[in-house]
Amino acid sequence: MTKLRLGLVGTQFIGNLYLHSLRQVAEAEVVAVASPNTAADFAARHEIVAHYADWREMLAQVELDGLLVATPNDTHHAITLAAAELGVHVMCEKPLTLSLREANEMVAACARAGTVLMYAENLVFVPMYQRVKHLAGTGSIGKPFLVKQAQCHGGPYSPWFWDVDRAGGGVLLDMGCHSIHSICWTIGAWPEAVTATMGRYAHAEKGRGEDHATVLLHFADGALGIAENSWAMPGGNDYLEVYGPQGRLTANLERGPAISMYRAPGEETALDPTTRSGWHYPMYEEAWQFGFPQELQHFVDVIKGREALKSSGEDGRRVLEFICAAYESARTGRRVGLPFASNAAKPIDHWFGAVE
Repeated sequence: MTKLRLGLVGTQFIGNLYLHSLRQVAEAEVVAVASPNTAADFAARHEIVAHYADWREMLAQVELDGLLVATPNDTHHAITLAAAELGVHVMCEKPLTLSLREANEMVAACARAGTVLMYAENLVFVPMYQRVKHLAGTGSIGKPFLVKQAQCHGGPYSPWFWDVDRAGGGVLLDMGCHSIHSICWTIGAWPEAVTATMGRYAHAEKGRGEDHATVLLHFADGALGIAENSWAMPGGNDYLEVYGPQGRLTANLERGPAISMYRAPGEETALDPTTRSGWHYPMYEEAWQFGFPQELQHFVDVIKGREALKSSGEDGRRVLEFICAAYESARTGRRVGLPFASNAAKPIDHWFGAVE
């Protein structure tokens, strides 16, 4: 069996998650990794042959079939264009990039090169979510009129998320892209308008980005989507709910499928939540429950011509458009129609009122 030779750019949370998940993908292996400061240690830990401080050197020196882009948002555009120029397929983390101009260039470059541009939306590969979508589509609860998705926690894991020049926005761009995409995927349609509200409630001292956002997605048939995203909710939420006139479907990624665990008060370790007292619900094979091995397997299957792309660069571009419109709605206090044209350098510029 010939394995696809993958390169990985980025060695932090997502990069580690990809390496863990690829253990379940037999037809691919990471043969090279790039990161400015930690590539050597990462490569040694994961037994990767080649490592580079600069992703440009990696692309120039290693023959690759595909590239996994798990880097800060402001780097996605340049890395994808360079990979497309070499005929390398790309799976790019969310959000696709910082502006609609850059998104258009990424999609066009990969189309010209005949390469795959996969938008890494793991929620469409979550087994529980796939089951909810199937049940909703069978009419088991009647025609859905409301879909809600929430991703909320107490704040991001890396300092660069607070820098809007690098991140392009706050929690809406970080996690709202998950919520918006999964709602549209569940309904099977794109919205015709958005209404949004957002603010800085818990972390105003850390950056200019919003730490809580609620976005209403208005669909042509009258259905409504509600995307709730927060960096201001310690304890958090992570669920998908679908409401129909005959019932309701809920997939709660916090609680299930999970192990119920109770720990009596005692010595606690801040970095290990399972040492804290009280009730906890640790998942078994968390990466699988969140769809990451399935996402990577799909990337391999698309490259090998076995499946049609389920989460495309065009999808990522649309989600970015909706987010730009949501920032504009939050600034103006009005419903914003779609499609929405934006020449903003980054989505949050609409909220700042810095777009001509």
